[in-house]
Amino acid sequence: MNFIFRLILGSFLINVLVWSLFVVDVYALNLGTNITIYDGQTSNTYSSSTTKMGYDGIGQDKEDQETEPNTLRSEDWDLEGVFLNGTVLSLVGQWNFINGEDGASSTYDKDGDGKYTSGDIFINTDTDSDYEYVFDVDWLSKKYTLYGIISAQLINPSYKTPDSDPWKIDVSKSTLKNLSNGYLTLGTDSSDQFYGNSIHNVVSGFDLMPILLDLDVDSLDFKVHFTMECGNDEMEGQGTAPVPEPATVILMGIGLIGVAGFGRKKIKKQA
Repeated sequence: MNFIFRLILGSFLINVLVWSLFVVDVYALNLGTNITIYDGQTSNTYSSSTTKMGYDGIGQDKEDQETEPNTLRSEDWDLEGVFLNGTVLSLVGQWNFINGEDGASSTYDKDGDGKYTSGDIFINTDTDSDYEYVFDVDWLSKKYTLYGIISAQLINPSYKTPDSDPWKIDVSKSTLKNLSNGYLTLGTDSSDQFYGNSIHNVVSGFDLMPILLDLDVDSLDFKVHFTMECGNDEMEGQGTAPVPEPATVILMGIGLIGVAGFGRKKIKKQA
């Protein structure tokens, strides 16, 4: 009976250890790999001033310090990078993902809330130009719903700059398959891989795992698209998300073997 108790206790402790490691990793916002795609916008108008941005960005994948052609060139609108850590996506930018930017004019304020807001996150998993999945994000409550898109009406940004479509999905006019719900993790990034101001906004927690399960695949080649309501900047990424190793099961197995070995050793001593 004591051996069984130790076996259960060992399993419980291993699970606690695994989940504590997971929580610490999320809190630390380990961004993983930069998977940003350079959008090919080129211009010689780059200025080192923090209030002007060139069309041809700098830094990795040339998206940092760039807004789209014919848009307001301010760091407030700058999207800098898409990152992939395992199956979890993160976005980095000077842009305020949660609150957006105030001062929207009635001409371009598509949702009528007096500001420009962040859009949804679209996922393409094949070679065509259509999006098969979308993270429908409620930015203020920091929640999202991951949908599989069966049929959809997409809302484009105000300025319709090159390749900035779409901005959001109109859920009320779309047929969707609910795959999962999730919460966003917020943080900042002060690494030297980004130019401009030293602190950059980070939003993380967009988990692609339900898509892998929906498609029943071991790894997922995908593209991701994000923009804000006005379309001042647009960002895409491309990567491969593998099914993560079942670390919990592996560690639990190690723990059980260790506990079992301890029990056998003690039995031999008693004998």
